[in-house]
Amino acid sequence: KCAAHFKYDIDSLKTVEVRFRLSQVALENPFAEFSEILKQRKDECDLFYDKIHIDELSTALKQIQRQALAGLLWNKQYYHYGVETWLKGDPAFPPPPPERIQIRNQDWKHFYASEVISMPDKWEYPWFAAWDLTFHCIPIAMVDPEWAKRQLVLMLREWYMHPSGQIPAYEWNFSDVNPPVHAW
Repeated sequence: KCAAHFKYDIDSLKTVEVRFRLSQVALENPFAEFSEILKQRKDECDLFYDKIHIDELSTALKQIQRQALAGLLWNKQYYHYGVETWLKGDPAFPPPPPERIQIRNQDWKHFYASEVISMPDKWEYPWFAAWDLTFHCIPIAMVDPEWAKRQLVLMLREWYMHPSGQIPAYEWNFSDVNPPVHAW
């Protein structure tokens, strides 16, 4: 992993463009075709979204829809949560407080998540909620139906679903009741 840090003082109404390219080998002129490649990718993206947008939408609404769909596609997050380990603690670390065993999700010891899950905003919303995820899969299916289907099926897997058949509601209380929107 790496990170680049750029610091600029930018005057009002001015812009700064930063170009970078990752490569396993040194390139003599890494940006020779930058503008052409960027234009090609933008044209491909425009073509992709032109096939999704309905004609009746205004240009402004098409742009809003495009940004919303891009946000859903971009915001995927690795989610790791094993309830039994969380309740009992990791044997390699000091034990958790004893009262933890009596709080949330104690009836979901089988639950073990270790997947990439769609999040509407991985910064402001870094957890899953099955009910929300189900609704997010409707627009996701417009651009990536296979991913949407995998997300829906994931909540029905044996390591997520309770032995009683309940779908986990959300991270803070899997046992809360949600309407059965998966069936919808």
